[in-house]
Amino acid sequence: MRYLLRPCWLIGLCLIVAAACDAGTPEAPPVAAQAQRPSAAQGEPTAAPPVLVAIGSMPSPRAAHSATRLRDGRVLIAGGCVADGCEEGIADDAILFDPVSAGFSPAGKLVQPRVGHRAIALADGSILLFGGWTRTGVTDLVERYAPETGRFEAQGRMLEPRDGFSATLLADGTILIAGGYGDGMRRLASAERYEPATGRSRSAGSMSEPRMSHTATLLADGRVLVAGGSRSGNEVLATLEVFDPTTNAFTPAGSLARARHKHAAIAMGDRVLLLGGASIPEADGHFADSEWWSADGIATGPRMAAGRYKFLDSLVRLADGSVLVAGGGARAGVLAADGSKFTPVGERIGQQLAFATATALDDGRILVAGGYDPDIRVSREAWLFSPATRTDNAHPTSTN
Repeated sequence: MRYLLRPCWLIGLCLIVAAACDAGTPEAPPVAAQAQRPSAAQGEPTAAPPVLVAIGSMPSPRAAHSATRLRDGRVLIAGGCVADGCEEGIADDAILFDPVSAGFSPAGKLVQPRVGHRAIALADGSILLFGGWTRTGVTDLVERYAPETGRFEAQGRMLEPRDGFSATLLADGTILIAGGYGDGMRRLASAERYEPATGRSRSAGSMSEPRMSHTATLLADGRVLVAGGSRSGNEVLATLEVFDPTTNAFTPAGSLARARHKHAAIAMGDRVLLLGGASIPEADGHFADSEWWSADGIATGPRMAAGRYKFLDSLVRLADGSVLVAGGGARAGVLAADGSKFTPVGERIGQQLAFATATALDDGRILVAGGYDPDIRVSREAWLFSPATRTDNAHPTSTN
């Protein structure tokens, strides 16, 4: 049956009734505005709230694509699923977003159609695309987008085909690729380090257990924290491990308070916040809680307004240290710079969009693009998020 060819992480562990997997907790309704707000005292700066504005449609719908900022400020949106259901219609092309015109334009054909791949921006300005699901199964092909030519070219292969894996740029310029699943939906514990200069991969050992739909977060000291994921179609993991580039090995790093997969993570100082996700069956609900990992162990984190999952690529750090959380729900939220709380953004995206992307632009705004709704209808919509700004209300001092 064609359902057996579905990428497991994309629809929800190969369940035939996909819509049930995406039925999450609805976003909370808008908080009623106060009837009156006190005016700012003379000379006291005030904050303009963050704004999320729809900017129209992409040339084609996209979900589980990649969106990567180029050095000239444009955003490369590559691959993804372009047809409702995400069973067919895997994109073989890319588009470019221009923040000056707020418009989209074609960016050529990929070497291979792919969805659920990982993208890494290199110091030379080029973009690498790794693995993912193709029209015939999982791929090991790596391809490179060169902005100077506007073309995609093959750039070697991983040691094995992977989907549902993680890719992390390390301090030495190599890329750690870990876990996922390969041929026959077999979960992988193996890892490898890809060298962009040569287009070759070498073994980076193995994690303590196979996992897919996990997170891999670069730490301040250059190590990588791997968290959660699923080991099989009925087992979600709480375990943590750390990869050390100097020893090329993984070591256990404790466990989360809650097993979770298809969650998100972001480093904040010497801590990592792990948030959202789901257990199995996913239809039981998506998590709204979060937890902190640090060298001291696990601690409870702030709670989101509603459960989210499948939002790995829609977290972006803002200039003031706060974090935009844009995907997985009908409304975006902002995590305070001190990690203490989430504040919903006033405007609504309007639907819970899984596998959307959020990409920081040079001027501080964020491009939010695509995703699919709980019925796996793929969106072509895009939005621009503008962070809160402060204005000075001070009046000139009288000299009389």
